[in-house]
Amino acid sequence: MAGSRAPGRALRFLAGACTVAAMLVVISASPPAASRASTALQAQASLCVAPPTPTTTTTTTTSSTTTLPPSTTTVAPTTTTSTTTTTTPGSTTTSTTTTTTPGSTTTSSSSTTTSSSTTTSSSTTTSSSTTTSSTTTTTLPPVPAAAPAYYLVESNGGVHNFGGAGFYGSKAPEHHLPAPVVDGAATADGGGYWVVTKKGNIYNFGDATYYGSPVHKRLGAPVVAVTATPDGQGYWIVTASGSVYNYGDAAFCGSAVHDHLRSSIAGMVPTPDGEGYWLFAQNGSIYNFGDAEFFGSGAKHRTRVGVVGMGATTDGLGYWLGYANGAVRNFGDARFYGSAVHRHLPKAIVSFAPAPDGLGYWMTGASGRVYNFGDARFYGSLAHHPPPRSVTVVAIVATFAVPTAAVAPYPHGALGFDISGFQCSKTGSPDAKNGLPPASGISVVQVVGWLDSAQNSCLSSEVGWATRAAGSNGAPYNLYIFMNSPGTTPAAAAASASGPAGRCATLDAGARDTCSAYNYGFNGARNALSYAISQGVRSSIWWLDIENDSLSPTANSSFAAGRYWSDSTALNDQTIQGALDALRRGGITVGVYSTSVQYPKIAGDFVPRGPRIPLWLAGVPWTRPPFVQKGLPGPGALSPWCAGTATYPKSSSVAVFAGGVPWLLQETPGNLSSPYGLDPDYAC
Repeated sequence: MAGSRAPGRALRFLAGACTVAAMLVVISASPPAASRASTALQAQASLCVAPPTPTTTTTTTTSSTTTLPPSTTTVAPTTTTSTTTTTTPGSTTTSTTTTTTPGSTTTSSSSTTTSSSTTTSSSTTTSSSTTTSSTTTTTLPPVPAAAPAYYLVESNGGVHNFGGAGFYGSKAPEHHLPAPVVDGAATADGGGYWVVTKKGNIYNFGDATYYGSPVHKRLGAPVVAVTATPDGQGYWIVTASGSVYNYGDAAFCGSAVHDHLRSSIAGMVPTPDGEGYWLFAQNGSIYNFGDAEFFGSGAKHRTRVGVVGMGATTDGLGYWLGYANGAVRNFGDARFYGSAVHRHLPKAIVSFAPAPDGLGYWMTGASGRVYNFGDARFYGSLAHHPPPRSVTVVAIVATFAVPTAAVAPYPHGALGFDISGFQCSKTGSPDAKNGLPPASGISVVQVVGWLDSAQNSCLSSEVGWATRAAGSNGAPYNLYIFMNSPGTTPAAAAASASGPAGRCATLDAGARDTCSAYNYGFNGARNALSYAISQGVRSSIWWLDIENDSLSPTANSSFAAGRYWSDSTALNDQTIQGALDALRRGGITVGVYSTSVQYPKIAGDFVPRGPRIPLWLAGVPWTRPPFVQKGLPGPGALSPWCAGTATYPKSSSVAVFAGGVPWLLQETPGNLSSPYGLDPDYAC
C-alpha cells in the first residue's frame, strides 16, 4: 500500500502456516457454597467471589489478559468544545471544534485482571501562541438502537440465525462431536456466540472468547446450560446436579450441588449486573444466589411437564418460567404476555428466551418452530426446514441484529488508486505532486503513516485531487491509517499512557501491556481523525492498513528495524480494536486492509467486536485494465475475490479474514509496472 513508510512498500505474500494466537485458559474452580432454597423470601447480600486473577504468561502466542469492551451509557445531548494546535514549518494554526452529540456517551473500560473501573474523558490541549484560528461545528449522527434477533441451536452444533443476527460459524459439518450440544449463549454486542456440549466442551464463534471449560473435570452429572455474563466477557456452565463453573469475569456466587435436589437443575439466568443468578430445576424450584432475589417458584404447581427455560426482567425484579407444554408462569414484576399451552405443538417446547427489552419472549420446540409473545417479533423458524430426525433444536438464544458489510457502497467495477504522503510534492509539503491520474473511480487517501506521527502533510491537496478525479460517476474518497504496535518513543508513550483502558502505569506488567496496546490504538486513531478534520477532510469510510508480518520479539514495534508489529497477536488485537472503537464513535464505518496470509500472523484469528468488517484485499491478480500489459485477464477474473472464495497462490485458505466481507481489491503491482506508479484498486 502506498501508505507504508518503509522502503519497498508492496506486501509480501508468503506461503506457510499462520501463527494463531491462543488464549491462555484460566479455569476458575467452583468451591462449594451453601445455596438458598426456593422458599427464601429474598436474597441476602451478595456473596459472589470474583474470578481469580489470571497468571500472566509471556510467550509468543499466548496472552492471559483480556480487556473488556467499553460499556456505553446514553445521556442527554451535549456540546463539547476542544482546541487543537497544529504547528507546521513557518506557521501555527489553532482550530476550535465544537461537537454536538445527540445522546452523547460516557464510556468506561475495565480489565479482567483488576476489579477497578476507570472512566476517561477526552483531554483538551490549548496553545497560548496562535497565528490564525477557525471554528468548525460538527454534528454527529445518533447511534441507532440495535434491533433484537435470535439464534436456534441444534444438538449437532448447528446454528441458525434469524432477524439479522450475524452468523459466525457452527459445528454442524463436524459429525464427530464428543457429545451432543445442549445450549448456547450470545455475546453482549451480537458479534459472536458459544455452544456447549453435555460433557462441557465449549465452542466459540465470532468475537466470543474461549475462557475455559470443565471438560476435563469429573462432573458427576451432564452439563445442561451455558450462560454469558451481562458484558459478554465470561460465562457460567451449569450441570444437572447444580454445580456451577465460572470463567472469564463470571463471579461464583454459590451452587446447589450440596442441596438435596428433588429435581434436576435445568438452567441458569444471571441478574442484570452479573452479581448473582438463579438456578431453576425441572420441577420449577428456584435457587437464588448473590443479589438475585426470590419472587416465587413453580414447585408448588405439580405438573407432569417440566420447566425448560427461564428469563429475567431487565431490572432483575422478576422472572418467567417456560414449560415443555408451552405454559408460561410469571413472578415479581414480570408481565404475562401469553403462552403456547393451547396451541398444537408438533414437538415439546425446549427453550425460552425473553426479548432484550423485557417486553416479550420467544419459545421454541424441538423441531425448530418459534412462538413469539409481547413485542418479541417473529423473524423465522425451521418449521419448513426441520432438522433431521437424529437432530433436535435445543435452545433459542436472544441477541441483536448486527449491521453487515454485505454490500459495498461503490459503483461495482469502479477502478481507482490509493495514495499517501509519498505522493506529496516533497517531504512536509502541503501540495500533492503533479502527474496524478486524471480519473479515479474510487480513491483512498492516507491520513497518517504511523499511529503516533507521520501526518500526511498534503492530505487536503490529495483529497482535492480525489474529488476531482472521481468526476460525476465516481465514489466519494475514503481515508486510511497505517497501523502499528506502540513503539518506545515519547510520542508512543504519551499515546499509550491513558485512555478508555485506564491509566496503564497503575497496573501490573501483563495488564499494563494490554492497556497500553488498546489505548495506543484508540488515541492514535482519534488523533488521526482530529487531524483530518483540522484539514477540512471527512469521510464516512476509513480503513486500517495492517501489513508487514516481520514481527518484533517484544511488546513494542521497531520502525528502524522494519518491524511494525509485536509478536504478541493478543496485544496487536487490542491495538486494532482500540482504533476501530475510536473511529466508530464518530459514526464511521471502519474496514481492514490486509491479506489472509499476513493478517493471521499479526492478529491471529481475531474477529473484531461490533459490526462485520469490510475488507480491502491486497495482492489480487493483475487485470487489464487497470494494467496495460498484454496477456492479462479482464476484471471479470476478480469475481471470486469479491465473493470471498479465492485463494492466494500456495495458500489453502480463502482470501478473507477477520470474519469480513470484501469491498475493495488492490492489484498490488509487485514487479509489474503500475499505471502512474500507484497501487490500482477495484470496487466489488
